[in-house]
Amino acid sequence: MFSKQELQELIETVSQYPIKTFKYSDGTTNIVIKKDRPASMKQKNLDVPMSEAISDSEETPGLHKISTSEIYPEPLQPELIPVTAPMVGTFYTTAEQGKAPFVQVGDKVTAETVLCILEAMKLFTEVTARMSGEIVEIVAEEGQLVEYGQTLFLVKRD
Repeated sequence: MFSKQELQELIETVSQYPIKTFKYSDGTTNIVIKKDRPASMKQKNLDVPMSEAISDSEETPGLHKISTSEIYPEPLQPELIPVTAPMVGTFYTTAEQGKAPFVQVGDKVTAETVLCILEAMKLFTEVTARMSGEIVEIVAEEGQLVEYGQTLFLVKRD
């Protein structure tokens, strides 16, 4: 079990790293910390008092049990498909500085369309759409270090 102080320290530690989701489970307690949700997916104020920390354990005194679906409801537009980072690297929307970006919001794409480049240790990897659709949102920021599995783009599938 986590004390209030331990939970606060865990939240502070997670906030220092460029991760979007942190999950922990020991069989009786499940903790999920999510941050930096895209503006298009935010639905309500997510300020939850520490006394209402996410916990599935009935034995933890002082903690109120709530489900993660109450905190993070499903997106309003379930037809949006995330294009995620296939690796850790630095996110770039152009092949060269000063050039036009590969795609912009509203662009139609095919499975082979290059959306961005990820750079890791001077190796550049093209990320393709892997589906046909329309770019609805560019979630990552130019020059941002992204994690494996992090959402880079939201695409409305054709």
